[in-house]
Amino acid sequence: MIKDLTGGGDHYQVVIVHDSFAGKGLIDQHKMVYDALKDEMGDERIHALSLKTFSPEQWEKYGA
Repeated sequence: MIKDLTGGGDHYQVVIVHDSFAGKGLIDQHKMVYDALKDEMGDERIHALSLKTFSPEQWEKYGA
């Protein structure tokens, strides 16, 4: 789920559920996302990003 928080296209709230997060802590999960978006964050196409990341198992337990 991606939500544009301001309507300006540079402040987002994101929920990501993915197998690659399995066995990783929250900080490592967030680092994976930030690494994938480093260009967009670096040139400020994305100015602010609120993340919620889950493995499928975590989503089953804690998610929606």
